[in-house]
Order: sequence, then structure tokens, then C-alpha cells
Amino acid sequence: MLGPAADAFLLGPGATLLLGLPLLLSKRAGGASWAVAEPIMVGLIFLCVGPHYAATYRRAYTSTDVIRDHPWVTIAAPLALLVVAAGAMLRPTTIGVAFFAVYVCWSGYHYSGQSIGLAMLYPLRQGARLDPREKRLLKLPLYVSWILSLIGFFRLSMPARSAAHELVRRAYTSAGASVPTWLIGAGLAALAASFLGVARVARERRLRGTPLPWPTYAVLSAQVTWFTVGLFEPLFAITLVPVFHSLQYVALTSWHACHGQPAGPKLFARYAVVILLLGLAINPGVFLLAGHYGLAGDTLVASAAIMSFVNLHHFLLDGRIWRLRERRVVQSMVA
Repeated sequence: MLGPAADAFLLGPGATLLLGLPLLLSKRAGGASWAVAEPIMVGLIFLCVGPHYAATYRRAYTSTDVIRDHPWVTIAAPLALLVVAAGAMLRPTTIGVAFFAVYVCWSGYHYSGQSIGLAMLYPLRQGARLDPREKRLLKLPLYVSWILSLIGFFRLSMPARSAAHELVRRAYTSAGASVPTWLIGAGLAALAASFLGVARVARERRLRGTPLPWPTYAVLSAQVTWFTVGLFEPLFAITLVPVFHSLQYVALTSWHACHGQPAGPKLFARYAVVILLLGLAINPGVFLLAGHYGLAGDTLVASAAIMSFVNLHHFLLDGRIWRLRERRVVQSMVA
């Protein structure tokens, strides 16, 4: 889509390895090495995470067609979520924990959905669409890795990614629940076994003369790397996985907004400025105003409510406006 090198770096595991590995090593080394690397990591968060929310809002609310076609997610959903978010702040131990848990559990599923869409897109561009069985087999390692990441979240001792994650884990641990150590090993074994399905699809398509495009493997390996490394490296799971997911998203949505337009570079520059400014208004703007960086009392609950609202609405919007069943989306992606 973007060219071999760009696809490998932005949509595949390139950024994960070339940016993530040095940042992890710098964190472990500490001292001067981490003093240099930490601002880079913070910069990546602001350049990727906020704009990835902004790209969704820009597409959803600057098109009357999108609003008309999807009124439930563009109009009804944010109003309903605001009501629930207010209830979560009023009753944090009941409505709140349930609301926050939906966001926490859905987050990895949302990442998997993006990976599935990208993985299916390349055979579609190849002119050899995946059939339903092939789709199910390619989804297996993505969904298994997502479930494994959830187990790791509750099993390993690490700082929470957000206020919502912190409150959900507190509720879980205060209930006296525990995840046995062997479950991580069983999950990793299940993840390895799930790739047998990918191998079967690859073999069958190769025999038919339409082998899986290499970027499909790249997308699968990127998410599996995120969620398996994140089991053992808190910094990776907490901070870097959202960055790499957002980097994929911003790359894809930027290409969609500007591809085939006569004013290419100028249009991309305008698009980049818009989503960057709007993204910074969301993160750190809105999150900071809600006390995202405070972990005490009502401030924590307010932070969790705002983050859950923004993310759940983002998940709902993405699930509708970027579907490959959307004619306008497919036409632009395969052109």
C-alpha cells in the first residue's frame, strides 16, 4: 500500500523492532541512556496516540454521508456513553468498575480487529479475497494473543496503563481472585498452535497459485510480538503497544485521506496538522484536564471515566466507518 519499506515499518513489525527494542534496552540500562530515550518515547505518544483518535473523529464528523449512514455510532452512542460515564463517576465501585472493565477488555479486541482488517486487505488488493474459513484461521493467532494479553494484565505485577486499568485491577485483586502461573504457559502453547491454521491457509493458497502476500504475515507478526513481549516487559505493554497500534492507524488513515488526490503532499500536510492539533487536544489535553496523571481519590475515577468514554466511542466508530464492507472504504483501499 505505502511501499515495501513503509508497509514493513508502519504496518508490520518494523517500528516495533527498530523503535521498541532500543527503548526497552535504554529503560533497562537506565541512567544517561534512559534520560535520552524517555523524551523520545513521550514524543511518540503525543505524535501517535492522540492523532489516532483525531483521525477517527475527523472522518466521522466531517462527512455528512458517514453521519447519515451511521447515526447510531456518530450521534446516539456518544450520548449514551456520556450518561454511563456520569454514572461511573457517581457509583465507581459498581457502574464504574463495569464501565472501565468493558474498555480494558475491549482494547485488545479492538487492536485485533485492526490487525484482521489489515491482514485481509492485502489479499483483497491482490485480487484473491480470503474466503470465510481462511479468515477464521488467520484470526486465530490474533484473538488468542489478545486473550493472552488479558491474562497477563491480571497475572503480572506491573504499573497500570491508565486510570481505568488501575481501577479494574484493584477490583480484581481485592476480590481475592488469582491467575495461576501455568495459564501463561498454556496460553503461549495455544498461541503457537494457532499458527497451524495460518500455515494451512498459506499452503492451500500457494497450491492455488495465489500465495498470501508477505505484508499479511507482517501484520500478524506485529500484533503477536506486541502481546507476547508485553507479557514480560511492562513498559512495552503499558506504553509502546498503544503507540505502535496508533502508528498503524495514522499511517492507514492518512493514506486513505490523501491517496489519489491531485494536491497530494499539500493535502497530507494539512491533514497531518489537523489530526496532530486535534489529537493533542485529546491527549494530553482532555486526559490531563480529567486528572489523567493523578492516581488518588475522585481524580482517578474521573480519569478512568473520561478515558473509557473516549476509547469506547473510538472502538464503536472504527467498527463501523472502517469496515471492508463499506463500499467507499474498499474502493479507496484497493485502488
